[in-house]
Amino acid sequence: MAVWFTVRLDDRPGSLARLASTLGDRGINITGIVGVAEDTGGALMLTTSDAAATRSALGEAGIAFDEHESGAGSADGFAGVRDGLAQHGIDVEAR
Repeated sequence: MAVWFTVRLDDRPGSLARLASTLGDRGINITGIVGVAEDTGGALMLTTSDAAATRSALGEAGIAFDEHESGAGSADGFAGVRDGLAQHGIDVEAR
């Protein structure tokens, strides 16, 4: 099972860079990413090379997150991503 982390990004320059640097500085690789921007808000869902280290890094940096387990590459993988974004008020439809 892959662990997906959902992070709500601030609407200001550098928000995504801060998240990426927080992980990169600790040698954590982003292995999957889905992002949605709506008006002045957005959310990012990602999987990484090390879920435990990601939890620790985000917590230490004060970056709020939710996490969800989803079968990587499975038929319900999109459902897990969609549900994670829905928790942040972002509606995504498969087409």
